[in-house]
Amino acid sequence: MHNLAKIAPVLGPYGANTAPPCAATLPIASRSFGNRVNSRYAIDMSADVLQWTSREQEGALVLLPSGRVDETSADAFKEYLVNAVGTKLETAIIDLSCIEYMSSRGLRGLTLAQRAANERGTTIVLACPNDTMREILAISRYDMVFRVADTIEDAIGN
Repeated sequence: MHNLAKIAPVLGPYGANTAPPCAATLPIASRSFGNRVNSRYAIDMSADVLQWTSREQEGALVLLPSGRVDETSADAFKEYLVNAVGTKLETAIIDLSCIEYMSSRGLRGLTLAQRAANERGTTIVLACPNDTMREILAISRYDMVFRVADTIEDAIGN
């Protein structure tokens, strides 16, 4: 029980008159985590909407997601990838240069997209990983599962 005193500053006070306002009535950006209305982690944990751009370049589909792929955006990330690899193009290149972070659920989305791509005869190549993504791919060993290219041109094969 003495450990509770150590984490009390993180959790905040407990009691009926210290409960936060109903989360459903707060705007999404100001919803709290735990019982602290202004948690210092709330901003770090709440993700921005994942943005996408795509283009066709030299017979390949180039996808450029931007933002964080975490618990809040992983399902949309997976759905977008699975739908995108359904095109008639033989190569889908995912440009990772603007991905700030990817959780294990985002990596699972990559795996499911690769399964869908294999069924349709499409090859997925990961390109331009920033330092954060390069580390995530190495730790998860996804750099052994996917071909990883330093540039879009390398991914295309030029």
